[in-house]
Amino acid sequence: MSGDQGVGPFGRPFQNPTSVFLCGRSGVLLDWVTLAFASAAEGGYFWTDVRLPGQAMDPLDPMAKGAIPGDRLSVRTPRELTTDDALANAAITSGLRSDEHLPEVEQLADFLRLPPPTQALIASRTPSAAPPVLVLSNAHRLAPFYSAESVGPLIRALQASGVVVFLVFPDAAPVGRLAFDNIWHLDARDPYAWRSAKLEVERSAASGSVPKAPGLFLREIPFVVRVLERALGS
Repeated sequence: MSGDQGVGPFGRPFQNPTSVFLCGRSGVLLDWVTLAFASAAEGGYFWTDVRLPGQAMDPLDPMAKGAIPGDRLSVRTPRELTTDDALANAAITSGLRSDEHLPEVEQLADFLRLPPPTQALIASRTPSAAPPVLVLSNAHRLAPFYSAESVGPLIRALQASGVVVFLVFPDAAPVGRLAFDNIWHLDARDPYAWRSAKLEVERSAASGSVPKAPGLFLREIPFVVRVLERALGS
């Protein structure tokens, strides 16, 4: 699965597994910016949208416009994406000696605490030279189910699986964001005014062409511009 072939001089993002936390006021614009980064990544992407049962979709949303291929898309309720602690605890204790306490065992337990749909997406991915991007959109709807302390182990387990974790949070940034390698804030309200929107970088650690502190205007990132011009106009 390959990314967009025309990323231009800015280059491809995400050459190694990492994590990105993107927050801001406009959920529509956050999703389109995320789709631009995910599409430009060489390893391709999987997109999970967290949606309440029967919830109406914004007509400007990438899903509403059919911009995300069905084989890369999973729509889940918040309850479906809660961690499976019972399974993880069983994996920790089953077949282990009482004196075994290995980092590999802890890593496996953290992976097994990931929601089953997320585990399935990771297990089904095709290995490639570059990591795939695992997008979780509307992640603010999961906030009631996860404490700030639980975020770090989950993100580390995902990265250890060889993926880029890209979490989209259309709300005020919570403390849990500090578990991510890269923390981006998109200062924008109106998606149609995207050219004046700035991607402010609180933390940057990813390899490849990604914004570094203090940040960039969206109009300065060529592959983002191409996606937003098609989706929202110039």
